[in-house]
Order: sequence, then structure tokens, then C-alpha cells
Amino acid sequence: MANDSGAGDGIDTLSRLLSLFTLRTSLDIRCALAAPWVLEQPAATPGVAPYHLIVEGEAAVDTPTGERIALHAGDIVVFPQGGAHRLHAGPPERAQPLMDVPGPAPLRWVANGGDGAPTGILCGQFVFDEGARRVLQPALPAVIVVHASTRPDFAGLLALVTMLRSEADSARPGAAAVVEQLSGALFTLLLRAWLDDGPTTPGLLAVLADRRLGAALRLMLAQPERPWLVEDLAAACFMSRATFARLFRQLAGTTPLDALVQLRMTQAAQWLARDTRPVAAIGYQSEAAFNRVFKRSYGVGPGAWRRAAMAASR
Repeated sequence: MANDSGAGDGIDTLSRLLSLFTLRTSLDIRCALAAPWVLEQPAATPGVAPYHLIVEGEAAVDTPTGERIALHAGDIVVFPQGGAHRLHAGPPERAQPLMDVPGPAPLRWVANGGDGAPTGILCGQFVFDEGARRVLQPALPAVIVVHASTRPDFAGLLALVTMLRSEADSARPGAAAVVEQLSGALFTLLLRAWLDDGPTTPGLLAVLADRRLGAALRLMLAQPERPWLVEDLAAACFMSRATFARLFRQLAGTTPLDALVQLRMTQAAQWLARDTRPVAAIGYQSEAAFNRVFKRSYGVGPGAWRRAAMAASR
């Protein structure tokens, strides 16, 4: 992935993109299982992406696409689209039922009555806000698997998993706060690892990961108020207008200017929920024009959006 900085202010493109969204994370369940066992996960509600961290032993996961993937300690599997899936180890027909057992707070502890090889799993979820559901979630695949234990360049991610296990298994003061903060960083590290492997799902993340187009996305995010032309963005990428437009659409699944509108409206929705910045700050001198575009994007006008966001925050 290109290491693009943001308009000289030291903010990289991925950080700037993620700053447009509110992502809630949680780590909820600690599984201490012995083979044979089966963990069934039904389809999640819209905007929810379950994840599982293998902290001990081995398992296999059957994905929504019908693929079976072997998992080992240090591996992480995420389901960005919330698809139903199944984790298991040993003969499924002999699997012992799962049950809640006492364990250190803040997690719920689950075990079974198996007598085979042990597997430890941390289970949680990422919850996308409205903007992330429109922009970020569609740019992610059905399944992301990161084999952190076998990649030296993923040492930071593996260290985070180790820290999460340590805190989850302890009853030390502040454990709940530490787990919450660490699980918040997990999504960014997972996303970075996935981007390093080169995403194939169309969307802005594929543009971000492409060294040829990263400069264009960086400019859109750094200066959304500028009246960007396709020619300007193509020049920043040292491409002809036609080549740039074709490649951008191929990777993003949309045109450069439509992507710019998408980013502007995501920024606007965030500002409407938090402060009273003028619409000119995201490229609309005319409030009427901004209102039309915002309503077309979100289905309601800016005023109604702000009132709903304020009510939800109370």
C-alpha cells in the first residue's frame, strides 16, 4: 500500500478516511473449548461485522461463500458483511454443547465438555455508523482472514492480540477499559494488514491501496471543498484524464466526481451531528445545492439529519 501523507499535515490517507466514520467495537466472548466443538454464528444485523481471534490452538471456519479455512493461534477472521458462518474443530457430530461458565470480567466465558485439543477464541464485533455502511462496508469483502502469526510485518497486530488475551483473561483493575481501547485499535490494524495484501473488492479502499491513484484520494480527503476536476486529479497521479477516469472507475466502482460527492456527504453528515460548520467548508457555496445533494444521498434533509443525530446522542 502506498504510504500517502495528507497534504503535508502528517495525516496519512487511511487515517483521514477512517476519521470520517464512527466505528463502535466490542470484545464480548471468551471461548475456552476442547475438541470436538462447533460454534454457529447466524447472519448479523445490518452494519455489524463479527470477528474472531484465535488465541490458542486451531480451528476451521466455514465462510458464507462455502470456503473452509484453517485457522491457527494468532489468526483473525472478520466478516465485514455480517454473513452467517461456522467455526469448529473435531468431528461435528460428536461436538459437545456450549455453556456459559464463570470467568474474569468483562467478558462472557463459554466452554464445552470436550476432552480433545484446546482452542481459545476471542469473539467480538465492529459496528459501522451510517456513513461507514455507505462507504466503507461495501468496499470490504465477505471475509477477511489475517494470518498474523506467520507474517513478520504483522508483528504489531499479533502483539495487540496477545495483549487482548492477557487483559481478557485477567481480573486486574481497568481490564474492561483496556479491552475496549485495544479492540478499537484492532479494526485499523486489520484493515492495514488487508490493504497490504492488495484488496480486490471495488471501492475507495481499493483506490487507497493502489499506488497509481492514492494521490487523488489523498487530495479529495484533504481538501473536499475544492472544486476538483477530473483533469486536476489525473494530473496529481501523472496520468491522462481518460486513463485516470477508466482506472478509477475500475477500482472504485464509481467515477472520481461521484466518489468526491460521497466523501463530501459523509463529512457533512459527521459535521451535522457534531457542530455547525458552514456548507462551504465541504465545497458548496449554495446551501440549496448542498441540501439537494445531501437529501439525495441520505434520504432526508440536513436539518432532519441533525435533529435525529442529536436525539440519538442524548
